[in-house]
Amino acid sequence: MAMDFWEAQRKARLRTTLYLILFVLLTVATAAAAEVILRSFESENYNPPLPIVGLTFLGLTFAVAAFNYLMYRSQGGSYVAESIGAKRIDINTNNPAERQLVNIVQEIALATSLPVPAIYIIPSGEINAFAAGLTPQNAAIAITAGALERLNRDEIQGVIAHEFGHIYNADMVIGLRLAAMVMGFFFVLYIGLRLMQGASFRRSGGERQGGINIILIAALLLMVAGAFAWFMGSLLKATVSRQREYLADASSVQYTRNPQGLINALKKIANDKYRDMPKTGSAYSHMYLEDHASFFATHPPIEKRIEAIEGQSI
Repeated sequence: MAMDFWEAQRKARLRTTLYLILFVLLTVATAAAAEVILRSFESENYNPPLPIVGLTFLGLTFAVAAFNYLMYRSQGGSYVAESIGAKRIDINTNNPAERQLVNIVQEIALATSLPVPAIYIIPSGEINAFAAGLTPQNAAIAITAGALERLNRDEIQGVIAHEFGHIYNADMVIGLRLAAMVMGFFFVLYIGLRLMQGASFRRSGGERQGGINIILIAALLLMVAGAFAWFMGSLLKATVSRQREYLADASSVQYTRNPQGLINALKKIANDKYRDMPKTGSAYSHMYLEDHASFFATHPPIEKRIEAIEGQSI
């Protein structure tokens, strides 16, 4: 039974919307909880007219997220690709494998009526790929050296069409926003740790003023709130990404009309012994063709993806 990619796309978009709403609610609820806890347990020392701790949590989170998002916006997908050490391909390359890749990218760009993105090769033996950027005009597609070596043309075409699905469906925008937010949560955790270290140092130096207690408590709350938000945010990021992978798989079938190419590529990934994607790209793992993480897995199980492509489930 052939995949009903229109229905697959509709379901994936609906689920994504629900999860994104949960992501926003998580951020606000964590900030509110930190403020309420501090006011409840330190009401004598902390009772300002404004929710300072809650606003600090929100401010730090969104400031760091905004900075990273602006970097993505100003430098495009190339910023992400180059940050993990990928090498850009000259579109006029004479290397046979690179030439074939450029031809495939140009074919899918024509089929989708999208601009030809910047093309990168990731120095990894693993079979993997990703698309990044905030608009089709500044998008980049990166594929590993291992994929070029061990996939045939139909399989590479299925993989590239999958990545074009992410571009066409604006998954890159969602993915980079989620990455920016999770980085913001982590930064709040880092600030909380630094504040605790500073306050502890002052106490060990002989300062026993009551104000230090409130700094320690506020720092602890920021640390716990940041850790909790990072943990839950990572889970939500993974959940959102899993829905977008089904959508991109459906798009690959739509563009190529050859589901077997992507199916065979996924089967080779399932048996791939390499696990050497750049560690510096862990924040972007949800944008890869396949993420081999377990607890924070950003992709559905490969067998489920193959079943969905074959039309058995979604």
